[in-house]
Amino acid sequence: MEGILYKIRESLNYVKPSEGAVARYILKNPETTVTMSVKQLADASFASPSAVMRYCQTLGYKGFKDFKLKLSGDLTVIDLHNLEQETLTPEDPVNKMMAVITNTNIQSLYSSLQLIQKDQFEAAFKYLINAQKIDFYGTGASLLIAFDAVQKFMRINKACTAYSDFHMQKVSAVNLNEEDVAVAISYSGETQEVINCVKIAQSKGAKVIAITKYANSPLSNLADAVLYVAAQEDEFRSAAMSSRIASLNVIDMLYTACAYENYDKSLEYLNETYDVIRRSNKEENERE
Repeated sequence: MEGILYKIRESLNYVKPSEGAVARYILKNPETTVTMSVKQLADASFASPSAVMRYCQTLGYKGFKDFKLKLSGDLTVIDLHNLEQETLTPEDPVNKMMAVITNTNIQSLYSSLQLIQKDQFEAAFKYLINAQKIDFYGTGASLLIAFDAVQKFMRINKACTAYSDFHMQKVSAVNLNEEDVAVAISYSGETQEVINCVKIAQSKGAKVIAITKYANSPLSNLADAVLYVAAQEDEFRSAAMSSRIASLNVIDMLYTACAYENYDKSLEYLNETYDVIRRSNKEENERE
């Protein structure tokens, strides 16, 4: 699947008004759209045929025919993963709250899987496999994801860092070279502290992997490999909260891909770290 409906919904944040009219019509009438000609869609959305063509190209498709083909493919399985999310009200019981939050997280994971391009993912994990050192950059909730990544990659003997202090992130970036990789985590793709670190890392020759939302953002334009994540928002769950689950899943996928690429060595490192931690815990318990 292409994740077209999610891409369309996100595109409303940055496309021109004429293209936005096309996008809104498609979101409301996806099944009808796949049967239409360019002129029919233009008339139905009160836009011009050129606006329809521009919009398809904005989303990364060769033209309307290519767009319809991919949309049709998505619609064949869309009922299995409904994009419409239930909302919560103050009167809702706890069991509904539990179900809605869980389903929203599942939807974020599924939408992200559609958005991630295979060639971008393969490039990203190959950068990580060959890296001598990996820097992870993030702020707020994204910093927690960076810490999680360090904990994982260190267990398979990858030298990596994640600092909460912005100055230390920059210092670490300055010390990278062409054999190293920087992983920038920012849902908005506009976090200035992260972008500053990315620019420093690239000036030193390091490759940059971005984990960010589907958008034409400063971060996605800078990165050598871009892994998109999806988020669902409501009154109390910001995009950062919702995208956190999807971003953690991307880290898990990258870590697993790297571990399986060097399966025997990774297993050896994991067993060694497990034994060290187990012995350490045993000694501490005996002292108590």
